[in-house]
Amino acid sequence: MDKYESESHVDVSVVVTFHNEGVLAHTALTSICQSSLRAIAAGVRVEVILVLDRADSLTVSSVLNHPKMGGGEVLLHVSNGDLALSRHSGIDVARGEFICIVDGDDLISRDYVLRHFLESQKHGENVALHPEIVVSFGMYNAFSWQVDQGGEYFDKPSLLVVNPWISAVFARKTLFESIPQVEINTVKTGFGFEDWCWNCETIAAGIEHRLAWGTVYMYRRKFSGSMNENSRIAKAIVPPNSLFKSSLLDLKRTEQ
Repeated sequence: MDKYESESHVDVSVVVTFHNEGVLAHTALTSICQSSLRAIAAGVRVEVILVLDRADSLTVSSVLNHPKMGGGEVLLHVSNGDLALSRHSGIDVARGEFICIVDGDDLISRDYVLRHFLESQKHGENVALHPEIVVSFGMYNAFSWQVDQGGEYFDKPSLLVVNPWISAVFARKTLFESIPQVEINTVKTGFGFEDWCWNCETIAAGIEHRLAWGTVYMYRRKFSGSMNENSRIAKAIVPPNSLFKSSLLDLKRTEQ
């Protein structure tokens, strides 16, 4: 990407996590760079933070040798072995007022960063934004609309059994600092789905999950190795969280 100007203030930090994506990291970075440059052209101050967590050599090479790289990107090599911790490695060094989380093998629409930022300006601090449309490709092809918490289709109790949103999220850095995504070791604990757990915790804390209208997230469905698929195979469940506890209390009050 073009070299960023040295500014003390950044509007959006795009945090991208990589593991073993290999050459797929190339197309993901192309998509992210195009969307980020589109936002920069509109006057949004954007930085890109690339987090390589125990990444294999092909993934590292695909990131470092990408033709758009070499500008003002922040590159982190970490050994977390955990997606939530890797995201927070990027969040910790981010200068942006807002954090835009993207996975290193997925694609985003051209106006993705810009539309999320513009939508964020319409809301107060207690909001997390998600893309409007999800296009799945790879293991299977599908598309779906995500649920806006302010709309008629949102059902709060449904979070007990289903996650309404994918992991891609856009929110203030202060929200991630006050309610961090936590490490979930599925093999040891039997729990899974760190983003689902975070959605529950934030909703319990009064955060609204809304949509950035007109945005599309292209979600690569892996044939193997996906953390979501591994969690499902392991029959993992969401950890206990504040939303579940409050729902149980409401249920007990109803029974009484």
